Amino acid sequence: MTEVISPATPEQLREAISWALGSKTPLEIIGSGSKKTYGHSVAADHVLDLSKLSGIMFYEPEELVMSVRAGTSLAEIHALLSDKNQQFHFEPGNFPGLLADGVTDHAGTIGGLVASNLSGPRRIKVGAARDHLLGFEAISGRAEDFKSGGRVMKNVTGFDLSKLMAGSFGTLGVMHTITMKVMPRDEKTRTVLIACDDIESAGRAMTRAMGSENEVSAAAWIAREQVGMLGVDIATGIGAGIVALRLEGPAPSVAWRCEALRKLLADIGTSEELHSTNSHVFWRSVADVAPFAGGAGILWRVSAAPASGGAIASKLAAETGGKVMMDWAGAQIWLQLAGRDAMADKVRDIAVSYDARAVLVRAPEDIRNQMSVFHAEDAALARINARIRENFDPEGILNPGRIGQMLTKQGDA
Repeated sequence: MTEVISPATPEQLREAISWALGSKTPLEIIGSGSKKTYGHSVAADHVLDLSKLSGIMFYEPEELVMSVRAGTSLAEIHALLSDKNQQFHFEPGNFPGLLADGVTDHAGTIGGLVASNLSGPRRIKVGAARDHLLGFEAISGRAEDFKSGGRVMKNVTGFDLSKLMAGSFGTLGVMHTITMKVMPRDEKTRTVLIACDDIESAGRAMTRAMGSENEVSAAAWIAREQVGMLGVDIATGIGAGIVALRLEGPAPSVAWRCEALRKLLADIGTSEELHSTNSHVFWRSVADVAPFAGGAGILWRVSAAPASGGAIASKLAAETGGKVMMDWAGAQIWLQLAGRDAMADKVRDIAVSYDARAVLVRAPEDIRNQMSVFHAEDAALARINARIRENFDPEGILNPGRIGQMLTKQGDA
């Protein structure tokens, strides 16, 4: 029977880890548990539940900074930011929606978000979650306090532990306090939609748009059969797959850049625009990967150079028979497969042929535990990562087995 330990303070957290270290008891670390099925099953009979380690430590809208306990729900944080017309600029999606049915908006906790380094469509312009992590306080697998960073961006001397902790899936230490940079929402948002059924043409169109002077803040391609799952009505009924390009900023600038983009890509297909409200709904759905949400089907996430995205997505769709969606201007490809065959060798062979990386995001537990969920690292990186884990958690008590083979900066794998 699984035993649950629920510390409510950093001191209680340290005591719990000290006990686990002394008794060599492995711990599964969770916040809300919304991402338990992302990665391998944890080999532990004790759960370290951080949900009681919650609350806003400070929020200074004028300084664009917020510090919270790791177990604070994303719903609470997003509500607070929305009241001040602010946001996390890296635009995290409702990732648990990919793993289960009936997940509410902004499910999960800030600790889980940072530990898995999840980022949404604006990642191509502003960076990943790790780039907005100003600092943290944590307890290592040695039951020792450690921290990094502070309240401002230029506060790092020596080794930047914040970059290391983001994407480590709780295997190096347990964060209890997290300080994040926040940003104002833009005055105006519009999205240019361009009809395009051909995946490789869509990839080239996104590359052209990103290389233009129009400051595109998000670029995605959605197949014809998935467009209706994005929560907005396409006014002119394009009736095809769409390349979506978002523009943000002052209203006159956004209007001018929309017109320029439509002219630039007129040879791709017919186009139209979504204005602010519909744009927000649309990109929220892209961040949540809404066409593939709900826990059905095997789901892969392939990370690649943006210019290669169209070719990789086209080949994946053709050789697996799966459904694909591109985000990050082609740098992030989602592949959904029907049935129980993960086609791991085929998917990874295609990815490696383009110097890309493939991560199995969703699959039944027995399938996840039969293979490496994360992309295998080379021998040199394996040695480095093993040394790092040994230094932070010498007895391997923190989320043992969760990541298996781990890539450096795994959250962007």
